[in-house]
Amino acid sequence: MGDKKRKLAEEATSPEVKKAKREDKKEKKEKKERKTKEVVEEVPVVEKEEKKEKKEKKEKKDKKDKKDKKEKKEKKEKKEKKSEPEPEAMDVDETPAEKENQEPEAEPEVTKEEKKKEKKEKKDKKDKKSKKEKKQQQEGETNTEAQPTSEQTEEPAEQEEQQNKKNVRFICFVGNLPYSADKESLTKHFEKIAPVSVRVATQVDKPTKCRGFGFIEFDNYDRMKTCLKLYHHSMFNDGKYPPRRINVELTAGGGGNSKDRKDKIEAKNKKLFEERQRNAKEIQKEKKRLEQVEETGVDDYAHIHPSRRPRMA
Repeated sequence: MGDKKRKLAEEATSPEVKKAKREDKKEKKEKKERKTKEVVEEVPVVEKEEKKEKKEKKEKKDKKDKKDKKEKKEKKEKKEKKSEPEPEAMDVDETPAEKENQEPEAEPEVTKEEKKKEKKEKKDKKDKKSKKEKKQQQEGETNTEAQPTSEQTEEPAEQEEQQNKKNVRFICFVGNLPYSADKESLTKHFEKIAPVSVRVATQVDKPTKCRGFGFIEFDNYDRMKTCLKLYHHSMFNDGKYPPRRINVELTAGGGGNSKDRKDKIEAKNKKLFEERQRNAKEIQKEKKRLEQVEETGVDDYAHIHPSRRPRMA
């Protein structure tokens, strides 16, 4: 076995075997190079053929377009030629005597109509000018004053809006006041809400003596609403009389005892009374719930905000 391995090793290292291997490698390289050349040569040939086909197609399209254009032109020319001979035939049929008779008859009819139209237009223009001149004469120098008036038109619009805002007043009626109440004591009682104006009704003979009621005006609806909620049935104490529970109700501005004013006040106070009843019911429900919580020690609405608890009930 060892002799055979040695012989194979010697044959492999012999120069003849090495030459054979080298030749095989060269042949393989040459074959690869030939294949690559053939592929490279085939690609440009294919590209040339595609370019030729594209050119041929373009040429065919151009030829077709040219033919179509020529045909269209020929058709148009034929139509024009057909339309032209009709007036020529009419001219040939008519004699020169007939032409002379027709032309002078057609011209005066057209001229008369045009003249009438021109006269009417001139009259209208004159009338308009005369009207404008009369207006200018009557107005005189009003044109010079027209610009400031046009600029002042915006100011009345703003004034109207302000007047409408002023008409909407937020006034509350305060009743069951002691006879010693005055403007200072009322302002102290309602100082947290900051009313705009405070008025106390006094007697004619004794201006320092209160008649038992007054009025408070606010500049905002929200403040009026809080006044109705918080100060209704509140205790008024001016230090002169014992404290009294006052009434705060809605009223309408303007004064007087007209029916419209009374109806407005009644409608407003009805709505306010309904709201107060709802609030009272909600308060009673809340009290009952608190009593149940104290008895059982379990609060089902503990995780809900107090403002949303009435909706859940």
